[in-house]
Amino acid sequence: MSNIQSRRISPAVKAEAAVWFARLRSEERRREDEVSFRAWLSEDVRHREAFELVTMAWDTAGELVVPIRLYRHSQRLQLMSRRALTLGGAVALASFAGVGLWRIVAADAYATGVGEQRRIALDDGSYVILDTNTRIRVAFTKTRRDIELIEGRAYFEVATDPLRPFLVRAGDRQVIAIGTAFDVAFEESRLAVVLVEGRVAVQPITLSPQPVTRVLSPGERIVFDRAREIIKDQPDLAQVTAWQSGRVVFDDQTLAEAVTEMNRYSRRPIVIADEQLAAFRISGVYSTGDPESFARSVSILLPAQVELTPMQIVLRAAEES
Repeated sequence: MSNIQSRRISPAVKAEAAVWFARLRSEERRREDEVSFRAWLSEDVRHREAFELVTMAWDTAGELVVPIRLYRHSQRLQLMSRRALTLGGAVALASFAGVGLWRIVAADAYATGVGEQRRIALDDGSYVILDTNTRIRVAFTKTRRDIELIEGRAYFEVATDPLRPFLVRAGDRQVIAIGTAFDVAFEESRLAVVLVEGRVAVQPITLSPQPVTRVLSPGERIVFDRAREIIKDQPDLAQVTAWQSGRVVFDDQTLAEAVTEMNRYSRRPIVIADEQLAAFRISGVYSTGDPESFARSVSILLPAQVELTPMQIVLRAAEES
């Protein structure tokens, strides 16, 4: 977002973009409108950037109303009906507030079981990778692309389509993107968003016209935890996206944390029988689908021994010889 803003796009160009935004989301939208819009985009790189700014306008009312007012005397504005602008603004508000439209469109559901991962090609050219025990709903319309992450973790690579914003909803927040790649994890009211490339923003789903929005740059992560605390950092991308290739990377994490992550992928859980053992720290790269090998590795690296049962894998403190 900051790179676009640094170009100091003129109010007139922003206003043109706002008009196009409303026009393309009205019930009066025609094929000719789309052709004209794409021609306008190709005229100047600032047109595309201005349209992205408007599309990602988190204070929706400000971005849609103020630029249109500044551009009121433009000849281009006169080509558009007041009804089209009004309806377009209403649809945009519904889109960014995350209300209304979501529940009236048909949705496709996708899911993975424990230990399963799945890659899905979406109709718009985007694709999503679902991690273990993940559920999503996908609902595409002519004006927007909606995905609800019900639980679990998913990686999205979004096909660029300036006419249809791409929104991922998880709990009471949504991630809005245009063309980008990002990772979203949502479990037990904890939400984490990691941006791999492009640009996204995270905002609460609310009726407020000016929701608090947080924009991410590539490599950044934002976490909303159960206590409503917000943490923003820059993790090791190779580590946080390793799950996509069936691996998990631990870097000086407690054994308890490592076991919790490994157990997400297995119906035969690892159990730490001794509290003291749980506090030991561990590093390494492991296969998500092989908890037994992980446990045996732990028994070599730490003073621990493995006990295998049909229902679980038990790690105990090694007996002193």
